[in-house]
Amino acid sequence: MDDGEGGLAHKTRKQIYNYILTYPGASFGDIQKLFDLKTSTLTYHLTYLERSQKIYSRREGRRRLYYGSYGAAASEGPPPDPKINSLTEIQQGILNVIQNQPGITKDELISKTRLNQNVLNYNIDRLSDLKMIWVVKADGVMGYEYITKEKLRNEIFNRLVMKLIKDEIDEETYFKIKKKLEEMDLEELDAIL
Repeated sequence: MDDGEGGLAHKTRKQIYNYILTYPGASFGDIQKLFDLKTSTLTYHLTYLERSQKIYSRREGRRRLYYGSYGAAASEGPPPDPKINSLTEIQQGILNVIQNQPGITKDELISKTRLNQNVLNYNIDRLSDLKMIWVVKADGVMGYEYITKEKLRNEIFNRLVMKLIKDEIDEETYFKIKKKLEEMDLEELDAIL
């Protein structure tokens, strides 16, 4: 079910797809009004996108809502990290902002990306589910940070030390876990991600 461009060679279909990526949770009626399409034409395009796993839908009451699929990539040319390859253009943009400004708050993200809060929340959740970002708290303010393997290793060490300090683990266990973490290469840490 591929027309040579992952199902996106058709102009209208690609516009519908990009709209759903930009406005996750768009209803059938909203999409139909915006693109001024007959019900049968829109049904055809949405079914095509669902079958090619670009989007998925969910019924909410009497409405059917459409979302970009978890692994759907709107950008062309695969980046080196397979996780990044599965991101939409919006998610890649959010991730770039977070990488360039660690600890950025949600309000700052809204301002920099010019996305509405619902769209930002949806895409932040996807990036968190992929374990690409995490929430950090500094001076009582919550922000977001890109997770690197080194940061993950440091976070595991910090938590391990806290468990030792709080007597949640004994010294022998601490040193065994610490030694194992030190022996792990970054590829093994990737399995934790």
